[in-house]
Amino acid sequence: MNKMEDMIMNRVCEILGISKPVIQGPMAWITSPELVAAVSNAGGLGVLGTSAGSTEIVTTIDETVEEMRKAIRKTKSLTDKPFGISQ
Repeated sequence: MNKMEDMIMNRVCEILGISKPVIQGPMAWITSPELVAAVSNAGGLGVLGTSAGSTEIVTTIDETVEEMRKAIRKTKSLTDKPFGISQ
């Protein structure tokens, strides 16, 4: 790491396994796997919100769970960095 990276690295970064002290807010349906992966790939912590990237209304808990699983799988396919999931 260079001097600037040393200065911004802190305990939160160490705990989360990220290199930049940036945590992207989950923002419900506005969040997408692409945004989350981009933030994580850039060194921050991307966070999926509920209904992440969804364009259709879900009406049951089972549908919500399945949509979140799809978003998690998609995010995992786009990054090998840490990311979070909000409810």
